[in-house]
Amino acid sequence: MDTLLKQVTKEIEEKRNELFDINKRYGFLHSKTIQCSQELDNLLNQLFKIRHDGV
Repeated sequence: MDTLLKQVTKEIEEKRNELFDINKRYGFLHSKTIQCSQELDNLLNQLFKIRHDGV
């Protein structure tokens, strides 16, 4: 579980950085920004599930 937690945490940080870059380039309401934000949401949900359920 520890390895999975570290992996998801790293992916979240990378996706967050990607989101900042995309937002800077295309703006807050652009479809690329929204898609990246949704991907980040999914990763955050995975992290919550890992921490909550111990998956």
